[in-house]
Amino acid sequence: MNNKINGEIELYRFLYCMAVLFFHAEKYFLGEPDKLGGFHPYFFVHGAVGVEFFFVCSGFFLARSVSRDVQKGGSDIGSDSVRFMLHKIRSIAPVHIIFFVISFISLIIVRSWGFAETLKRAVDSIPSFFLIQMLGFKGTSPNHVSWYLSVMLISMFVIYPFARKHYSTFVIAIAPMLALFILGHLFFKYSSLTGVMVVDGIFYKSMLRGFAEILVGMTTYEIAEWFKKGEKTRARSILITVLSIVLLAGSFVYIMFTLPARYEFLMIPVSALLLIMAHSGQGLLYGAVNNRFSVFLGKITLPVYLAQVAGINLISYFCEDMSFAACTAILATGVFAVSGIYLALTNHK
Repeated sequence: MNNKINGEIELYRFLYCMAVLFFHAEKYFLGEPDKLGGFHPYFFVHGAVGVEFFFVCSGFFLARSVSRDVQKGGSDIGSDSVRFMLHKIRSIAPVHIIFFVISFISLIIVRSWGFAETLKRAVDSIPSFFLIQMLGFKGTSPNHVSWYLSVMLISMFVIYPFARKHYSTFVIAIAPMLALFILGHLFFKYSSLTGVMVVDGIFYKSMLRGFAEILVGMTTYEIAEWFKKGEKTRARSILITVLSIVLLAGSFVYIMFTLPARYEFLMIPVSALLLIMAHSGQGLLYGAVNNRFSVFLGKITLPVYLAQVAGINLISYFCEDMSFAACTAILATGVFAVSGIYLALTNHK
């Protein structure tokens, strides 16, 4: 197994991806509850907060990359910025393009577009194809969950050169305070994080949300590096294990019950703490799940995330008379099958 990959973190990525997948199944096949509040079970009603873990995790690994680039030195900041972003784009482009096309084809089928409408929609889809739709370029977004990739890449483009120039100052002082200002604004104005296409001034709410959470992830990396240096003892290992299980279970209790939307913000510190403890490699969970299977689950996470939209489109169209359980089972089976084929064809190791 590649020792650079942390199996525990990969497992968390997969679990929160499944939360997002089942949230969309609930939204499109079952229907969302009339209102939130109270403590009533409802199938993955808050599953969208799985994206919070994605953003914090993205910031975590961004800080790791910047830190290593700073240690290497040599290249100028502009060159390093271009090199880093080209690497990110190359790693994302194949899976994004494939599922973008599949999603577009699914829309042609379910909406019965003719040639003229298909051509118009293809042109309108150009911003989302290049993942710049979250800058405000409105149009058709065939694979609408790709908003996460758009926010992530845009945020990294902005953050990397500043972090590369003044790494310690940025990660220790600027990032946490800027994140708090942005998150405080979102809490004050909306009392929620979700709402992808809500406009807030000159930005989408989700743009601010993702940018702030990536900043949190960068500071989290430095805390994790410090925490990892602590002496490994049995008591410390048990404490890390118990806290990790409690945080993970607690987040899924929230995901599965109709608690108020303001508690979405708690997913940010929960994500940070899970990353800090997983990065230490000192918990019992790390020893149990740091294996090839968890690494595989991490690799299949992005294809599963991007494959879901086409599946939802087709199932909603062809299986509208089926039960919610049957539609959800077909969706999960289909996205895993297609994602597995993608990994096999692209020779992911």
